[in-house]
Amino acid sequence: MLVVRQISRPISIALAFLAAAAAQHAALAADPPLAVNYVAATERLHTAGQPSADTLGTLGDKGFQLVVNLAPPTSKDAVANEGKLVAEHGATYVNIPVDWQKPTYADFEMFSAVMNGAEDKKVLVHCQMNMRASAFTFLHRVVNEHVPPAEAYTALKAVWVPRDQWAEFVKMVLAKNNVAFELPAAN
Repeated sequence: MLVVRQISRPISIALAFLAAAAAQHAALAADPPLAVNYVAATERLHTAGQPSADTLGTLGDKGFQLVVNLAPPTSKDAVANEGKLVAEHGATYVNIPVDWQKPTYADFEMFSAVMNGAEDKKVLVHCQMNMRASAFTFLHRVVNEHVPPAEAYTALKAVWVPRDQWAEFVKMVLAKNNVAFELPAAN
């Protein structure tokens, strides 16, 4: 014998809410990454390569409150009006044009000042390919947020292992801040 029971209104509302939440989660999970080499280092700190103009216009809607671009505005695939696009959609924009061939400690100090001022804001740090961004973010997390280097290195190595001038730069910043960490050699 088949018994059919009517579901109470509160239960049906709860089930509808759960179904809607599951659908929203599935839609968010299906969103493409923000840009090439996208990495969520933490819940609030994300790094990526150059986002498209369309993506830049959605960052505020995605909860980003600060966008830091470490590539010079003349970089390949740079978006000419990036700062305007970001600001029009509710986020703050900062460009610190780091020379790929000669990153400096002054660049890191400027980046640190911006990031330390960000407090609990959701931040996207990007450059052309997420190499500058991931290296600077690694250094910020270790030097300023006191994250163990091996833990912070996980997000860096998801993109690349710094070599040449970048390996030297990372080692120099760590040494100036008395952080002992052996940067693995690039293959």
